[in-house]
Amino acid sequence: MFYWQLIVGVYTIYFSKLSQTIKSWFSRIHSPYIKVWVSGVLLGIFIFIFPALYGEGYLTIQQLLDGHFNAVVKNSLFSDFKNVTWVVLAYTVLTLFAKSFASLITVNSGGNGGVFGPSLVMGGLLGFAFAYGVNMTGIIQLNVPNFVMAGMAGALSGIMHAPLTGLFLIAEVTGSYALMVPLMIVCSISYLINRYGMKHSIYTKVLADSGDLISYEDKDRTVLSMMKLRYVIEHNFVVLYPEETPNMRKTDIIHSKRNIFPVVDRKGKFLGIIYSERLFSILLGEEKGADLPFEVLAQKPNDTVLLDENMEVVMQKMNRDDVWILPVLDKDGTYLGFISKSAVFNKYRALLMRQSSYLE
Repeated sequence: MFYWQLIVGVYTIYFSKLSQTIKSWFSRIHSPYIKVWVSGVLLGIFIFIFPALYGEGYLTIQQLLDGHFNAVVKNSLFSDFKNVTWVVLAYTVLTLFAKSFASLITVNSGGNGGVFGPSLVMGGLLGFAFAYGVNMTGIIQLNVPNFVMAGMAGALSGIMHAPLTGLFLIAEVTGSYALMVPLMIVCSISYLINRYGMKHSIYTKVLADSGDLISYEDKDRTVLSMMKLRYVIEHNFVVLYPEETPNMRKTDIIHSKRNIFPVVDRKGKFLGIIYSERLFSILLGEEKGADLPFEVLAQKPNDTVLLDENMEVVMQKMNRDDVWILPVLDKDGTYLGFISKSAVFNKYRALLMRQSSYLE
C-alpha cells in the first residue's frame, strides 16, 4: 500500500506548513484578549460541528480500534446518518482537517496544548478514513484498526521527525508487536517524505528561523548561532561630530589607526561615515572641503547592523554588498561601534575550536 504511506507523508507536510500559516495569522494579533476571543469563538464553532474534537480525541480513536466505526459521527449534527457509509467517511475527513486547525489555533493563541496528542489523533483518523474508504469500494477488505495504528505512527514520525518514537510508542501502547514491520515501513517513509519537504520538524522550525538551532550537520550556522554580536563590536574608532571640519580634527584623523570614521551627533545618533582616503585627500589639498562640516562630507554606509540581529544575518549583509565592515546601531539609531569580518572570523575560529573539543 505505497499510496497509503505517501498519503500519510504528504499529510504531515500539510500539517507542518499549516502550523506556520496559523502562527503567522495569530502573530498579527497583538492583544492577548483578542486572541482569546478569536480562538474561543473559532474553537466553539469547530466543536459544535465536530464534537469529536472535544478533549484530546483519544476516546474516539479507542472506539475506532474497538470496531465502532460510526463513533466519529456519534452525537454530531449528522448522527442520524451514522449508518450511511459515505457520510461517515466524508465526516471523518472533515473532522481530520478540523482537528488540524483546532489544535494549531489552540497552541498559537496561547492555549494549553501541543501537537504530540493531536498528531496521534489525526494519524488515527487518517488511517481510518483510508481503510474505511477502500473497504467501501469492495475491491479489497483492509483491517481498519491496523491502519488506524499505522496512521498514528506515521503522523507522529513525520510531524515530529521522530520515526523511532512513532514506531515504538504505538507498538507499546497498542501491544501490536506483530505489526512492527509495517509500522517500520510507514514511519520511515512518512519521515523521509516530510524531511524532504520540511528540513526541520514542527518543534525545531522556530529555532531554525531565529538562527538558534544548533546542529552538527550545519556547522557554519551552528557556530554563527553561538556568536553574540555585542561581543564582537569594535569601539576604537575616532568619532567625528557633524559641526566639525577636517581642519579642526586634523591631528585625530592623521593618527587614527582605522580607515573609517563615524559621524555622530552630540546625542549619539549615527549620521554617516567618511573614509580616511577622502579625508587625507582633502587635508592634502587634492580635494576641496577642508572647512566643510562633516555632516556635509558624510556618506551613507552600504547597510547598517542592529544590535539584536543574529550573526548569520550580519554575514549575509556583508556578503551581499561585498563590504568588510558595517556600523552597529541600536533600535533608536544610536551609534555603538563597528562589526568587521576580521572580528567575526577571529571569534568564529575560537568557537569552532571550542565546539570541536566538545564533539570529540
